Amino acid sequence: MKFSISTIDYPPIDLRHIPLLIAACYVGPLAALITAIIISISCIIISFTETGTIVAINYCIIGLVLTVCSYYIRRSIRYRAILFSIITLSFIVIGYAYSTGPNLVKFGEFTLLITLFTAVSMYLAMMLLKDLKRKKLEILTYQGQAQHDFLTSLLNKRMFDRAIRHINQYKENTVLMLIDIDYFKKVNDIYGHDAGDLVLKEIASILNAHTAYGQKVFRIGGEEFSVILIDCPAPLAKKIGEDICREVANHPFILSNGTRIRITISIGISSSGQDGDKNSLSLFRLADRALYQAKSDGRNRVFYASDETVHHQTV
Repeated sequence: MKFSISTIDYPPIDLRHIPLLIAACYVGPLAALITAIIISISCIIISFTETGTIVAINYCIIGLVLTVCSYYIRRSIRYRAILFSIITLSFIVIGYAYSTGPNLVKFGEFTLLITLFTAVSMYLAMMLLKDLKRKKLEILTYQGQAQHDFLTSLLNKRMFDRAIRHINQYKENTVLMLIDIDYFKKVNDIYGHDAGDLVLKEIASILNAHTAYGQKVFRIGGEEFSVILIDCPAPLAKKIGEDICREVANHPFILSNGTRIRITISIGISSSGQDGDKNSLSLFRLADRALYQAKSDGRNRVFYASDETVHHQTV
């Protein structure tokens, strides 16, 4: 009411119903109900008179009706905005007629005024919300581009570095896998970079398929990947690594010209153990040492590194 629009012959035109309409259209029934209650209470606080009480009751009724409509009507935002505006305006002009008595001329003029102001306000509000939604989507897109590898859609090196820095927060059984594609340079040299991109994307899909929800898969270099498994015992981690290695070796990489090529990977694994006794640096060094050992001993292998030894599994 403080920011209502003054008129000469009619009560001030306030737009308290606009946030109620927005809540019902964009947020949902609970938001509409809460908004109606807040508006009704404010009516009584601002003007504790008979008219103020009638307006408060009217907004409670509008809120209940819009709550039910918002719950059951699942059409487009534009459809909901028009329908909910008609419902709200109907209650407002009926409340006005009840408060001022039978005067068809004033009733008609007031109805025209409140409808005009509501239409303009809802249009501006929807344009503003549409623009805010577009801006939010742009921000989310930029965040996604900053966090994900453009080719494979996996988390990128920047996110890997961040995850490694915070890996100590996990109490136990944190597993780090470092994965490298064997002889990947030959794929690019012989078949071209398009073939290399296809290989990278399909290996990324295999990695995603073998990691549960909440685990993290990264592309950390040209042909280098990493997986961080949380609360994963070492035997299970080794099995996951072996399954990934075996599936890549058996996967039919079919290039655009129909050529089939065979790809293998090498995997180095380290684990914090049940006591969470390794920090991020030692985990990385052990996994890197295991990966080096896998490649040195013939590739297409999974190696698990402990503090003293490196255990290998040939696929």
